[in-house]
Amino acid sequence: MDRIWLYGIECRCRVGVPDSERKKPQRILIDVGMELDVSKAAARDDFRLTADYWAVEKSVRESAEAGERRLVETLAQKLAQVVLAKDKRIGAVTIVVRKKPAAMPKTREVAVELTRRRSPAA
Repeated sequence: MDRIWLYGIECRCRVGVPDSERKKPQRILIDVGMELDVSKAAARDDFRLTADYWAVEKSVRESAEAGERRLVETLAQKLAQVVLAKDKRIGAVTIVVRKKPAAMPKTREVAVELTRRRSPAA
């Protein structure tokens, strides 16, 4: 299966375990890998036959920046659901969420990566 990646979607999110960490939005980087067959789109050079990158990026950004979460894991899970709901041609999605951990000043970043697949009945 083919994969389309959107790397480094920059968002301002309220995420963190201590309440103080969620008081102001912090920079989060999100990578989205979408698994789908792009052969028809490539053969016909037709953007309508592949995932709409702009619409996916916009949905990911809007969802990430809405509300607040304690866990980066929760954010990643929500974003996977958003991407799978956006386009039925996407059979699986990998989400990577990266942030500078406020509680760990000697660690450059924390990253959570998860992959979710569309259920066969969907």
